[in-house]
Amino acid sequence: MKVLFVDDDPASADALAALAIELGHEPSAAYDSEGTVAQARAVAFDLILLDIQLGGADGRDVCADIRREGASRHCQILAMTGHVGLEQGVSLGDVNGYVLKPLQFDRLEELLTS
Repeated sequence: MKVLFVDDDPASADALAALAIELGHEPSAAYDSEGTVAQARAVAFDLILLDIQLGGADGRDVCADIRREGASRHCQILAMTGHVGLEQGVSLGDVNGYVLKPLQFDRLEELLTS
């Protein structure tokens, strides 16, 4: 599976990518909105795990940009957040769902095999 991990904390995105390699997947990492959209337009990812608070950008806006055009416009996009209860009263926009951070190995494995 081709998966893009997006987090404005490079260590977090890189750690998740390293775990995905161990699980036999093809990960990439991005650390800002511009790099994320550029990669998503160029590569057909199967899954994008996108930090909802991406530095100065809202992950939902980044998701909307990805959905407009490019190779990954129809892929599964999950928001990553540390905010419990995100689903209550907050629109996820074009995001397919969310996962809570920190993302544990077992949960990552579940996401990549489902």
